[in-house]
Amino acid sequence: MSKYDEYRANAEECQKMARLATHSGEKVTWLQMAQDWLRMVPRPAQSASDRFDAAERKRGTGQTRSQAEH
Repeated sequence: MSKYDEYRANAEECQKMARLATHSGEKVTWLQMAQDWLRMVPRPAQSASDRFDAAERKRGTGQTRSQAEH
């Protein structure tokens, strides 16, 4: 198991503990810990096309997307 798999497993365990928590403060703490574990897992690099698509979704162009294939 890679260290990133361990981080994901730890995050899942924290989420499980949050579901079992009886006090809201405990739940918040467990969920924050889960987020902390997941932040340690690197995100896959985006291609230029992916970055462009994300920017287009965020800002919009006002154009409709063509269904034609080129």
